[in-house]
Amino acid sequence: MSIHTKLQNKEYVIEALRRAKVKFPGCQKIHISKKWGFTKFNADEFENMVAEKRLIPDGCGVIYIPNCGPLDKWWALRSREPWRRPLLTRAHQ
Repeated sequence: MSIHTKLQNKEYVIEALRRAKVKFPGCQKIHISKKWGFTKFNADEFENMVAEKRLIPDGCGVIYIPNCGPLDKWWALRSREPWRRPLLTRAHQ
């Protein structure tokens, strides 16, 4: 079972899961993830990476901009609108 919520609702979610775990057989544990939402990045690093423009918000996820790779792909990611998908090169199409 997985729940994504705001940080301010953390104590209510923990209590709800604590009460719900008796409804399922076996040993149930409550684990609080260190990741930010549906991304693969840690919450403590996420804000810094967004401020450095290493991550571009893309719906419920983010697009990671690495320091290495083709320069034309880097420029395409930097110059696009934040709500659009990244441009693909001809090799990827």
